[in-house]
Amino acid sequence: MRKDYYEILEVDRTASSTEIKKAYRRLARKYHPDVNNGDPQAEQKFKHISEAYAVLSDPQKRRQYDRRGYAAIDEFFHNGFPDIFEIFQSAFGDMPFGRSAGRPRGQSLRVEVTVDLGEVLTGTTSKVEYTHIALCEHCQGTGTEPGAQVRRCPTCGGTGQVRQHRRTILGSLTTIGTCPRCGGRGEIVEQVCSKCDGQGVTRQRTELEIEIPPGIEAGRELIVQGAGNAVPGGQAGDLHVRVHVAAHEVFQRRGEDLATQVSISFPQAALGATVQVPTLEGHTEVYIPPGTQSGTELKVPAQGLPHFGSRRRGDLFVRVHVATPTQLTPRQRELLEELAREFQQSADSERSSLFARMKEVLGGGQGDSA
Repeated sequence: MRKDYYEILEVDRTASSTEIKKAYRRLARKYHPDVNNGDPQAEQKFKHISEAYAVLSDPQKRRQYDRRGYAAIDEFFHNGFPDIFEIFQSAFGDMPFGRSAGRPRGQSLRVEVTVDLGEVLTGTTSKVEYTHIALCEHCQGTGTEPGAQVRRCPTCGGTGQVRQHRRTILGSLTTIGTCPRCGGRGEIVEQVCSKCDGQGVTRQRTELEIEIPPGIEAGRELIVQGAGNAVPGGQAGDLHVRVHVAAHEVFQRRGEDLATQVSISFPQAALGATVQVPTLEGHTEVYIPPGTQSGTELKVPAQGLPHFGSRRRGDLFVRVHVATPTQLTPRQRELLEELAREFQQSADSERSSLFARMKEVLGGGQGDSA
């Protein structure tokens, strides 16, 4: 039983032409035979999604299919189904998989940079220096000595691409690849470049200034398109910049929030106080409520880091630590001992009052029993 075309493309029956094309491009990238090393199951799936797209992307065929189902489709293609790779190229233009068909692409490179929390707050620029393969400046990547004669490649006719046609049980398949004779240039070099020995590329040391946006997360990669290795007649690879965030001696990062600690004295914890706490931009005042216990966290709104791609900021969480003094002056000891006696008297008084109430209740209960 043949599967419904809308189900094959994983779209609703009300999908727009744009949604249908988007679904086909996504699935075609996934199941293209070149991507799956000729896997027959992937090839069969590729044929099905190509057939579904050929019908649903054509308004007339789609209307007939919606009305009459596969009976209409069999009439459309009674003389043979179109080449599935021509369908593929019609959807992608000359850019299958997001790249130019048959054009070589240079290797992408990766470098690493480290920033601190202050730079995460404001954003910054970072210079990176790396070695990569660049087009030869002497021949501009042609591999030919300037002024020398070149001729069109007889193998590919100057296109830089060769097509191979083969018939399979699924129909005619066409594979497009780089011309092996000219390497995709479309030209045959008569006199090679004296600087790059006809390679068209040289190794080069380059320094770039990378924009680090505010709120960058540790491990995120920024991509500089075309800054990787170059390849003659093709597209340069990209430069991937992996960002690390250095540990801070005062703050710990919790996503967009920050956490720090402040020490206060016992009188401040008992009576309440306003204290200065550090922020990435200096200091701010935080009120400590009376009776605050050690380990309590207080939130300072909008004193954290910015959300990546947004102006909104996280919060600062301040953990309160009640410090116990290790060395006391005679006067401090005298006052603490007096305070301890007050606490003891208060505790004794509360216990006496509690015992008296219990005795009264128990005594009253015994009287009732008698």
